[in-house]
Amino acid sequence: MVRQLPLLGAVSRVARRALRREASQERLPDAQIEVLRMVEAHPGIGTRAVAERLQLAPNTVSTIVGDLVRAGLLRRARDRSDRRAARLYLTEESVARLAAWVAAGDEVLSAALLRLDEADRRALETAMPALRRLLEVLDEAEEAEEADEAEEADEADEADGDRGRRPGR
Repeated sequence: MVRQLPLLGAVSRVARRALRREASQERLPDAQIEVLRMVEAHPGIGTRAVAERLQLAPNTVSTIVGDLVRAGLLRRARDRSDRRAARLYLTEESVARLAAWVAAGDEVLSAALLRLDEADRRALETAMPALRRLLEVLDEAEEAEEADEAEEADEADEADGDRGRRPGR
């Protein structure tokens, strides 16, 4: 089964290319779309968290976010509890663009599915809930790993702080 992972990636890439051909709106780079989808799924997320979840360098995500803000597709808002941090939100334009993107994707997928025989369509329909659960499990595992890494970093920081103190102080 693990050998099938490249197949899932290939389906995703080919579907995105087909979607780009069919979409009537200005094309955005995949990285920008990924950031918008992450903000859509997690309104108020910070740039660093987006970078961690997408496994991209923070400065790369910062550049992408800046481009999206300038394009009017993202809005930055200061975090009320930490004025140094910014939270990210979709704008009305990006909500509309993502909705149009989803509708175009539905059309592309529907047209492709109609070219398959009934047995293949049923097999894919039956597999979708399992694929969603697989995605959730993989996402949960990634979040748990990130939490473990953050905890280890905090412990290392505390240990470094303890080493810097002199006894009796």
